[in-house]
Amino acid sequence: MVRINSLVCKFKKPHIRTLSLALFLALNASTAWSEPSAEDLSQQLANPLASLISVPFQNNFDFRAGPDQKGFSCGLNIQPVIPFSLNEDWNIISRTIIPIAYRDYMPDGSVSGLGDINASLFLSPKQSGPSGLIWGVGPVFLLPTATDDYR
Repeated sequence: MVRINSLVCKFKKPHIRTLSLALFLALNASTAWSEPSAEDLSQQLANPLASLISVPFQNNFDFRAGPDQKGFSCGLNIQPVIPFSLNEDWNIISRTIIPIAYRDYMPDGSVSGLGDINASLFLSPKQSGPSGLIWGVGPVFLLPTATDDYR
C-alpha cells in the first residue's frame, strides 16, 4: 500500500483523471465495438444455421401426475446445439437431448435419474434457399444411457 500511495502522490490529480479515463476507454472500447447488438443476436439465435453454440434448458413440470393424479413429475432436458463448418457452403450441426427426470408417483416411491440420450447430426447448407427454406438431413442416434432407477 505504501508504494502505491507514494506513486499516486507523485502524480497531480489531472494526470490521474486523464490516466483513469484513458484506461477506462481502452478496456471498454474494444468490447463495446465488437459486441453485436441485441437485435443481431436475437436474429442469430432464431436462425438454426447461425454459427452460434447454444445450450438451451427445457424444464417440464407435471402436477397431478400418475394414475391417481396425486403425484409430481419434473424433467430437465439439456439440449446443446453445436455447428461445425465443413467448408464455405456446408455445416454439420450437432443437436443432443440429455434428459434428467424426477417422478414421485411410482409404486415403489420416487425415482430420479438420467434418461436415454438422443443425438442428432444434420448436414445443412450455410445459406437458406431462395424462398428462405432452411433444411438439414442426417441420422438420429438413441444412446441407451438411462440409469437403472429411471427405466
